[in-house]
Amino acid sequence: MQGAEDNIFAIGDCTSTAYAPTAQVAAQQGSYLARQLHLIAERDQVEGNLVKLESLAATIHNEEEKKKILREVEFAKRQLTRTKRRPFKYSHQGTLAYIGSEKAIADLPFMNGNVSGPYPFLFLPSG
Repeated sequence: MQGAEDNIFAIGDCTSTAYAPTAQVAAQQGSYLARQLHLIAERDQVEGNLVKLESLAATIHNEEEKKKILREVEFAKRQLTRTKRRPFKYSHQGTLAYIGSEKAIADLPFMNGNVSGPYPFLFLPSG
């Protein structure tokens, strides 16, 4: 949710967005949320591992072992910088509506506008 901490999400019909309340939008939002929750879980795991490694490095006196642990600490820090979360972006895949008599109308992004025709489609450019 824009303007909130990173752990608040609003999806589906409860959101106030410019997106139509359709299954296509909800499905994309659901996939997005699943990816984000997975990223949060991964980040929490890496952060927990990082804390353990840093405390372990403070207790080790053998230089070789300490260098090895510090390399692991640096690797964990790099992992954290790579887990960047991005805002939701909707990708319109088109709209299809059955209008009766074995006909339908479609709004497809690759056809530059509306097309209509018998079902299954015989694409006819509108206009």
